[in-house]
Amino acid sequence: MTFDHLRSLRCLLIVMGCGIAAQTPPNVTRLDPAHLAIAVNAQTQKTLVIEFDQDMDQSMYSVCGGGPTFPEVDNVSWHGPRKLVIRAKLEPDRVYLMDLSCSAANGFFSAQGQRLDPVPWRIATAGPGINAKTRDATATALFRALRDHYSYRDRLGIDWSDFELRSYDAIASAPSMAAMALRISELLATPEDPHISIRWLSATLPTFRRTIHTDFDARLVQKSLTSLRKVGQTGLQGRTDDDIGYLLVGTFSRRNAKDIELSIAALRKMLDCKGIIIDIRTNGGGDETLALQLASFFVEGKKVYAAHRYRDPKADDGFGSRRTRHVSGNLEPDLYRGPVAVLMSRYNMSSSEAFLLMMKQARRATLIGQTSYGSSGNPKPRLLAPGLSVLLPSWQALRPDGSCFEGEGINPTVPVMTSDSHVGDRDLVLEEALQRLRRR
Repeated sequence: MTFDHLRSLRCLLIVMGCGIAAQTPPNVTRLDPAHLAIAVNAQTQKTLVIEFDQDMDQSMYSVCGGGPTFPEVDNVSWHGPRKLVIRAKLEPDRVYLMDLSCSAANGFFSAQGQRLDPVPWRIATAGPGINAKTRDATATALFRALRDHYSYRDRLGIDWSDFELRSYDAIASAPSMAAMALRISELLATPEDPHISIRWLSATLPTFRRTIHTDFDARLVQKSLTSLRKVGQTGLQGRTDDDIGYLLVGTFSRRNAKDIELSIAALRKMLDCKGIIIDIRTNGGGDETLALQLASFFVEGKKVYAAHRYRDPKADDGFGSRRTRHVSGNLEPDLYRGPVAVLMSRYNMSSSEAFLLMMKQARRATLIGQTSYGSSGNPKPRLLAPGLSVLLPSWQALRPDGSCFEGEGINPTVPVMTSDSHVGDRDLVLEEALQRLRRR
């Protein structure tokens, strides 16, 4: 969810980057409650306040978040050009996660048109106190889980003994379970693993937030595919005048399973095309079984596409035996034998990387774009205290040859400008795909 506001044509021009003067970007000078505050009084804290170091464009604002970690908002108003006040209802013993000017929203802009860089805002409201024994037991359970069950524990060469010594006091001094959850989520940013998260009651708290932006721009795709239209909430489909099909699959999330059904229905209508483009540049992963449904249209027969090994503290090397994963192609008529281009980006991780590995088994598929992010962990919950769990990657994801791609990513067949694939008004990744399919 994004709590986003845009009221004028002037703002639209700012968002599109038109007429921006060379000025200093704005900064946040005060948050009330402060970022990482751990004892906010839910009964008396009726407002959330943001103050800036310069006059702001008061016709827009973006405070991002969603679900049980986002406060119930009653009203938002500017109190002068430098202060935004949000009237909200908070509940005790909860963690609230907000992001100002997040990349998916219109953002905050100064009066001169400069955008505020994303700013995290995390707070915990006061709750029932916890005794020293409970705090000690929770901290001990956390460190034991990291030692016995975290599959990428050794990847970054972290001194975990030192980490425990430095982290223990912060955890053991937390005044409530919500405060403890927030502190643990901040501490566990150290492994830089987006698959580690904390669950407190019904809320899930991320630890490490990667700063990766997709290179996809629907406006540029529209220039090449005049018939572009939406597929569900996260997808697009279209066809070029010379009969090349295009399908954007924006997620493999189980919450958007209906979108995958619609995407597959759209794909079936493209099986007569002389070439097909599958664009997953905006796809951050989800459920691997949904990725299998899509890949099965392009792989012939049964192929090994990946492997993994689970963390096992009882094994000599800390891991169980290697297990392979397979993709099985569909039978006619749900099998496409023509050339296919898969558009990929640095944004791809988790199950979208599994999909890339599946498509490497498709004989006529070409992967085009940037190397993927390199993160796949199959996280499992480990109970720390009643209502509080840590979700840790349980396996090491491997390529079919047994090599681990965590932190490395999946390489494209055809790399395209890893720094910036947009030049002016061109989508170079899509252009490369169209050129290759037209030569086949």
